[in-house]
Amino acid sequence: MSRPVVTVRDFDSIKKAAGILAEHGFTSLPVVDADSRLLVGIVTEADLIRDAIPPDPRSDTRHETGHRSPVPSAPPPTLVSQIMTRSVHTAGPRTDCAEIAATMLEHNLRSVPVTEDRVVVGIVTRRDLMRDLARDDVLIQIDVRRNLDRYGGFEDWQVSVCDGRVVLTGPVGDPPARDVARALALATPGTRQVEVAAPRPCA
Repeated sequence: MSRPVVTVRDFDSIKKAAGILAEHGFTSLPVVDADSRLLVGIVTEADLIRDAIPPDPRSDTRHETGHRSPVPSAPPPTLVSQIMTRSVHTAGPRTDCAEIAATMLEHNLRSVPVTEDRVVVGIVTRRDLMRDLARDDVLIQIDVRRNLDRYGGFEDWQVSVCDGRVVLTGPVGDPPARDVARALALATPGTRQVEVAAPRPCA
């Protein structure tokens, strides 16, 4: 996840939120309560531009649509709380990235706030997930090796990586060790698949 995360408060102006999105290139911002700093919503690009740009009175679109653009009857919203999406899909610090990706695809989301006791501690974006997919194989191999060494008992295991596919060479006849090694490799950013193979006998 990305952290620290940039947020806006529910009483902040729409103009301020739009400025933050434009400045940082974000597509959404978690909205927090001014007093408790708890997550109360999320404001997206779509929320900001929806009914935000008034029609140009000089434009006559009757020849295209058959009618003029409607003239707003109420003043436009000015505060984030008036336009934000209140029902937010969130994740926890230990949520599986595969679950987050599935949530993004199912609900057409570009980002998912990460919360702990409703406090925003980070955010996962599509760019974060793409960054993991594009991670260099050498870095993945180094991290898998480090994780195995930290756990202990895997000194004789070999690690190779190709296109995010990790191959662990060790005693496949030891199911507990095999399962631990696979779990450690899968927990490494950038890993897409793990195979545990037995060492090849010397010719």
